[in-house]
Amino acid sequence: MANILVVDDERNVRNLIRKILEENGHTVTTIATGEEALVEVRRSKFDLLILDLKLPGMSGTELLKRMRQEGMELPTLIVSAITTAAPVVEAMKQGASDYLSKPFSAQDLLRKVGELLSAEQLSFERLARLIEEKLEQGKLVVAEKLARELFMIRPDAEANFIYATVMERLGNKELAYKHLKAALALDPEHRRALKEIAKYEES
Repeated sequence: MANILVVDDERNVRNLIRKILEENGHTVTTIATGEEALVEVRRSKFDLLILDLKLPGMSGTELLKRMRQEGMELPTLIVSAITTAAPVVEAMKQGASDYLSKPFSAQDLLRKVGELLSAEQLSFERLARLIEEKLEQGKLVVAEKLARELFMIRPDAEANFIYATVMERLGNKELAYKHLKAALALDPEHRRALKEIAKYEES
């Protein structure tokens, strides 16, 4: 299941969201401030961010802005008691994906989380297919650009393997090998990466 970061200054809200999500198989990290959250997203890989807009110090919107400035794109669900449109619209401009108002039911939270995780998976798979198509067409520069986008969505073992494939086609075998090693570090059982890296280590 997903690795989710929850940022809310209200402990009871953090604990409630954690309980709901963990009971449904997700791994949850909870943070009280935007400053702490920025440190955490720099350090760890998350599939989804659940974020309150009104935080002490750095606001939720400012956190999103800082993340974008640093090239960190992450599906984000705003969960807030704010009812005026302007702050929510601004958060959406800074990269938020959806909004859920407080108070909320467990069903509503799980539905929103499921929708955002499904959308991310679809965009990853769509890009992966497009990269394969561009490689078949010999459009290697386009494939490399798309591979970078794929990596931004989810820098997991599969993304590393795809990037390695593109690098190999571009003739950069050193970088291809590096990404194959990264793929196996993330998933030692990745069959295609195991097969490809064996070719490098035999030569």
